[in-house]
Amino acid sequence: MSGTAAGAAFALKEQSATALGNAFAGATAGAEDLTYSFFNPAALAWGSGTEIALVGSYILPEFEYESDDPTAGNPYPGDHSSRSREAAFVPVGYAAWELRDDIRMGVGVTVPYGLETDYDRDWIGRYDAINTELLTIDINPTVAWRVNEQFAVAAGLSAQYADASLSSAIPGQGMDPSTDGKLDVEGDNWAYGFNLGALFEPVEGTRLGVAYRSRITHDLSGDAEYDPANFGPGTAEPQEVGGSAKLRLPETLSLGIHQAINDRWAVMADATWTRWSRFDELRVDFDEDITIGTTLMGPITSSGSVDDYSWDDTWFVALGATFRPNNEWALRVGVAHDESPVSNCCRTPRIPDEDRTWLAFGASYQPNDNVKLDFGYTYIWLDDADIVLNDDNPNVPDVEGEYESSVQILTASFNYRF
Repeated sequence: MSGTAAGAAFALKEQSATALGNAFAGATAGAEDLTYSFFNPAALAWGSGTEIALVGSYILPEFEYESDDPTAGNPYPGDHSSRSREAAFVPVGYAAWELRDDIRMGVGVTVPYGLETDYDRDWIGRYDAINTELLTIDINPTVAWRVNEQFAVAAGLSAQYADASLSSAIPGQGMDPSTDGKLDVEGDNWAYGFNLGALFEPVEGTRLGVAYRSRITHDLSGDAEYDPANFGPGTAEPQEVGGSAKLRLPETLSLGIHQAINDRWAVMADATWTRWSRFDELRVDFDEDITIGTTLMGPITSSGSVDDYSWDDTWFVALGATFRPNNEWALRVGVAHDESPVSNCCRTPRIPDEDRTWLAFGASYQPNDNVKLDFGYTYIWLDDADIVLNDDNPNVPDVEGEYESSVQILTASFNYRF
């Protein structure tokens, strides 16, 4: 099993190496470089000239599932434990330029959501999930207006591409993995949203920021493929039909503060509210009924599937500090608490999430006015996540156990001003 989501649920916050070094504390009020425009588009107004920024994140998650009691309940075949460490690389890019002295234009190409969980074909929870993948690519042009020396506002449009795929097993004769069928569903879509931001510097050294990013709803369309299960007396033929699903991605509201103590030290804080309650279910509808197997009683058909999530709204809160030993270097540290939207009642193998604690370190090196290099590292602890599935369904095996998980992230960026 593997996973690439580094924020709560399947959000990816790794859009800036500079901000990651502070665990994203102060990201909404920061204006250290162009990459902060992801968290608050008004950060564009604090820059100058033409700029580019390239960011790359290496994400290494580790997940381990262990059944509470592999011998309890019905003796269904299947592995009762799984462990994996599979890395992912996430690239991000930004550019900005001046339209006039007080107005700047920028564009970011980011990956705000991403996920992969991949289990062995014969694990005990195969009827709930085998593989889950989600990729989003967000193209976000923005315009920022520096109203005066103290205040800036900005707005942007998001054109977002999403590609998702799901697979699970279909119970066969005696629930033996060798007789299982398999369902694969894949779909993609373009959808649109917007983001707004403001930065206010009431006195030199104190910056306050607020930013809003709208919800985006994807009407995914694609194909469903069935490799039918073997029930003994006969099998159905493999089938492929069209399918559709709604993917509701949440809106966010962020508040941040960045406070310079003196020329060497600064402290910062951030809070982000995410409306994950938008993600209440994942319903897949097929264009026509398909036959998933045949028994002595006749064919078994399906018109789609529904997974109940019923997620909660969440908060991400972070504190950080930056020390500048000289004009070329900046050293960063930060901690954060990242609430999970998943409650014990609705945890599934597709997204076995729990609350997270972040500890981050970073450094910036700026040899001249044109070039800046940034590095950030964070270690994320996830609370142990209990999962209980199918205990009231005698037709499929129980999934009752615990996940132990952690994530390491190494991010680097290159910033250049022309």
